[in-house]
Amino acid sequence: MFSLLHLALRNLFAHRERVLLLLGITAAASGVIVAVSSLAAGVATAQREAVTTFLTGDLNVGGFFKVHPDSIAPVVGDAGKVRGVLEPQVPQGCSLRERGRSFALAGAGRRRTGSFLVGMDVASEKDSLSRFRVASGRLEDLARPRTLAVSTTLAERLQVKTGDLATLFAQPVGGGRRNALDVEVVAITEKAGLLGESAGLLVSNETLRELDGFKPGSAGVLQVVCGDTPVDVDALGTSLRDSLRGAGFDVLPAANQSYAEKQMLLLREGWRGQKLDVSTWEDESSFMSFVTLGLTALAVLVSLVVLVLVVIGLFVALSVAVRERTREIGTLRAMGMQRRSVVALFMTEGLLLGFVGSALGVVLSSVLCVALRGAVPLHEEIANLFFSGTLPLTPNLGLCVLAVVLVTVGAGFATLIPAARAASLTPRSAMESL
Repeated sequence: MFSLLHLALRNLFAHRERVLLLLGITAAASGVIVAVSSLAAGVATAQREAVTTFLTGDLNVGGFFKVHPDSIAPVVGDAGKVRGVLEPQVPQGCSLRERGRSFALAGAGRRRTGSFLVGMDVASEKDSLSRFRVASGRLEDLARPRTLAVSTTLAERLQVKTGDLATLFAQPVGGGRRNALDVEVVAITEKAGLLGESAGLLVSNETLRELDGFKPGSAGVLQVVCGDTPVDVDALGTSLRDSLRGAGFDVLPAANQSYAEKQMLLLREGWRGQKLDVSTWEDESSFMSFVTLGLTALAVLVSLVVLVLVVIGLFVALSVAVRERTREIGTLRAMGMQRRSVVALFMTEGLLLGFVGSALGVVLSSVLCVALRGAVPLHEEIANLFFSGTLPLTPNLGLCVLAVVLVTVGAGFATLIPAARAASLTPRSAMESL
């Protein structure tokens, strides 16, 4: 084994120009795979950060209340009792926060625009507030009654700035005439990808209760927020559903849909009262999953194309090498080398080329991704799609190892036929090639 490895290394050093070319091919292939996968992983990370900042926790316990079958509101009526069931099961390193959720029409002068309305417990969300990017004003001022923060997208539509007055319109629980509430714009938040339009209104939970006509003690949703703490949200969600049912609550089955999608479906059902819903952050952002799914599909497609090109390129180069090395191979056969040893020799050379080249490409691509992360500004449309104003690149160790394995295995497959052809040569071939 060691003699074959030694012989393979000597052969590679003896054909340096060809080896450098093949190393460049494999390095480029693995570099492209790492770059595309880093982009997909970076966008997924940016999307999760934006979603868990604006809309959702890692796990959400919300509810739907129907005064009569033709009306529905996203609210938990007895939030204190629900909180009592949840708090003992919140994992260590995670926290429980209260958010409100609704839909409102914002107006300023004759201009109107609609958006999801998010309520916040400003006093207890100091850490969450720091994750918002604020263009002007202070989010801490939302603690004052009847105040509003809007995204830059909605601020441009309404033509408002901090200190201006706006009016919020919303449908109260049970239907009837719309409520209207005059509010002061105290902050303008920067865009958070596609959420800049779909979740562009922020108020305090008290302001949201006043606007929607919710009673004191109610809540829109209780969210388990874990940050970097690893938690199996699916298993935790199942456990919370069982606990809530055991406490006498009517809990909806799991569904990969946002609360707005569930609300539209439940509105058609003829029941009254309260139903609770437990959802993950992926459920709540399912309407935006096309972004990460599309980039993942693109990464897989690019990887497959690159691998095919690598296999074809190595196959052609190694086939030519076999012809050029006919005398050498015939001499080795004349000296007693068995056919399987010749196959093993060429396979070792191919695998070495694949491994060294792919490892080099992965290292260079990872370093480049880290250097460019956050340094390349994106056009507005691309920034909205990627949930980031700069190019989000997040190299992942597992994906880097996978790229090395894929390119190395591809190089091995490309070597099979040339190695078999080399093994089929006879000692007489060396004499005929003189």
